Formats: sequence, C-alpha cells, structure tokens
Amino acid sequence: MQIGYDPEFIGGGLRVPLPTVNATLGRSVLKSASLRDERYSDHVHFSVLMNEHTRQLIYSAYNIDQSRFKPKPPGNGERGWRNDPNVGRHHQLDNDYYKDRKTPSGAKIPNPYDRGHMVMRFNNMWGVDNTESDKAGKATFIYTNSSLQHENLNRDEWKALELDIVREFKDDANDRLSVFTGPIYGDLDRHINLSDSDSARVPSGFFKVICYARKEAPAGEPLGVMAFAIFQDAEVLRDKKGGKQVKTNQNYQVTISELQDLTGIHFGKALYDANPLLYRNVPANRRTAHSLPERIPVVPSNSVITESAEDRPEVEGLASRRIVIISAMINPKGTEASGEWVSLHNRGDRKTSVTGWRLIDGQGREVTVEGSIESGGALRLKGSTLGKLRLPNSGGNLSLLDKRGGLVDYVSWSNAQLRRVAEGTAFLFDNQNN
Repeated sequence: MQIGYDPEFIGGGLRVPLPTVNATLGRSVLKSASLRDERYSDHVHFSVLMNEHTRQLIYSAYNIDQSRFKPKPPGNGERGWRNDPNVGRHHQLDNDYYKDRKTPSGAKIPNPYDRGHMVMRFNNMWGVDNTESDKAGKATFIYTNSSLQHENLNRDEWKALELDIVREFKDDANDRLSVFTGPIYGDLDRHINLSDSDSARVPSGFFKVICYARKEAPAGEPLGVMAFAIFQDAEVLRDKKGGKQVKTNQNYQVTISELQDLTGIHFGKALYDANPLLYRNVPANRRTAHSLPERIPVVPSNSVITESAEDRPEVEGLASRRIVIISAMINPKGTEASGEWVSLHNRGDRKTSVTGWRLIDGQGREVTVEGSIESGGALRLKGSTLGKLRLPNSGGNLSLLDKRGGLVDYVSWSNAQLRRVAEGTAFLFDNQNN
C-alpha cells in the first residue's frame, strides 16, 4: 500500500518532486520530529505540508491511478472527520472552526464554510484491492487535508473541477496523475473568530496543479502540466442565500508562474517549462488589462488548454476581442425554451464570419453558429439556431469558441444577478470586465 506522495509515480522516466517554498513562506512551515523529514505528514496516496501560523495546509500532494479506481458510497463512520495523528492538535483547525454558532439567546448562526477536501475522497479511492481503496478514501477525512472553503464554492465550482477535470482526466498516456492542491491567501483575507484571541484565516481561493504523461508528446516534451485557481470572491459570498450556481470571473486555468507569485510555492523548472500558458509578472505592465495572464474557464471542460501557445494562434484578452456574447434572454415571459435567445455582437471595425464557431453552455451542450456579423451589428440565436442550449434561471455560463477551438468569449450569471432583471427583459453581459 502506497503511503505518502511518490514523485516517480507517473513513470516513463518522469519525476515530479514535491514543491519547495520561498524564504518567506518557509518561516511558516510546521516542523516537528513526528513528521517525515520533520515537515511532511504522510497518508494513503498523499502527503501534506502544513502552515504553522494558519493551522491549515500549504499544499497536499497526491497520486491517482485511474486504472485502479474502486469507489463506493461511504459506510458508517467513514465521513467522521478527525485530527491528523502526525500533527499536534494545536497545529490544525478542528471542527470548532467549521460548526454552526449560537447567539447568547440560543439562536443558530450558520457557518458558511465547509471542510473543503483538498484531496477528494472519491478521487483518492484507488488501489490494488478494495481494502486499499477503502483506507485511501477514509484517510482523506483529516483536518490537515481540509481548508475553510465557502459552501457555494465547495459544492459547486470546486466540485466541478474535482469531478469534471481531475476525475475525468483523459489527456494522459497511462492513467497516472500527480496532483498538487491547496489554499491561496491574499492581503485582505477574512477570518473565523472563536474569541478575541483565537481566529482562523479564510483563504482567498484554492489552486490545483495536474501533472501527467502526455499522449503522443512531441520530442523532448513528455510531461503535461495544467494549473487552476478558483477564488472565494465577493460574488460567492453574495450568493450564499441565493441559488447554488455562483458566478465567479476567476475560476480559470492559470499558469505555474502565476501560482508561484500568488502562493510562494515553487513547483520547479520542469513544471514551469511544461506549463503551456504564458505569464510574466512585470510591474510596469500591470497598468493595462493585457498584463493579466490568459485564463480559460474550467467549465466546459473541453475549453481546457493542454497544448502549447503555438497551437492557439491569435489568442488575446477577452476585453479586446471583436465578437462578444453581448446579451441573452434568460428569463423570458411564457415558455422558457422557445423564448430564450443569445445575441452575439461585433464591436470590431469590419464584417466578420462566424460560420463554424461553437456556442457551448455550462452543461456541455453546444450549437454550431452560421453566418456573418457586420461591424456594429449583432446576430441573434433563437429557436433552431440556438439548438439544445439552455439558459437556466438558477445560474449558468456560455463559452464562444472559434472554428479552431480557441476561446473567443465567456460569460456567466448567477441566480442573484438574474433576480435584479425583470421577467422578459434581456440580461446584458458586461464584456469590458471579462
């Protein structure tokens, strides 16, 4: 039975070592004689590096053998969260930080933060037999493998990333993945306060890095790397009492170099070289939107980029693109299906053909677009031209891809946003901010 993260797991001569940390973050690493190398807590298929100050993980590193998945519903006691026996009780956040509160009068105050699995039980359930798989699933229910994750993120975007991307990963050559995941902290993080002297820092977001052997890899490029970041932004919190679908403009594919800037974690030169997206953190360029790294929506999963930049010509920031998804009738009067429509707008200076482009909704349904749009004009997709696409009132998203598969525009909406628009009124997307 594999205990702890294995850097040689992918095979084929590929080695993915544990990430290191910069000097500043290094001062926060929990060190103890009870840990491997005085810093790593090892469990079935994964290892955890802890932050002494936040009492939450810096990252979990884990391996997945997709050919040996043996998942099953949890039995009695399998969902019982417990302290990590390798880490002192005072160095990890226990259930006190996740449970609901009560006012002095006894009224319940719901806690919106879940024990967000970093290594998901379902994804860790693999092994040579059911015994190993069951132990691996149970091993994930430790507080050092969790972090303060808002319920609307944990049960929506993060779950989609875990299941639709990681669980269903199909770009690898041998069903073996090495994955790193953990929290991202910002300058203005929220806190959970238990008393005037005890508080826990709530992460700004979370990252996940997937490493794998590429299918039909070009010579000298056998390692594949994909990185994601999803943030607990204001809109996630705003929708706590609304619909389960939460709009966030930051649940995108990001770069290894950006994650290093955000977290202080160094993933190593091999992962940097294999990561296909471009990012340069140049202070002088931060004054313009074009200095931001390219971000690709997590949903739909077929928008995820796995190839090099040369395979994606003419990629430009969403705010600069000529054809945009400008508006949609999401909540029409009368029959939903027949009354829904989506409008594409050409804000460029010339007529543009969109024949062969594809519009995809959040459930992966798609329609092929036909026609051209004059400069300043629009093309409305409705009825048969909208195909089987649906615009749910509970929240959703749309991606527009050109005929080469490049992302042209991406929009999303939440239930809370839609409630501010009267029935039968078009929903206008603010493309300048995408």
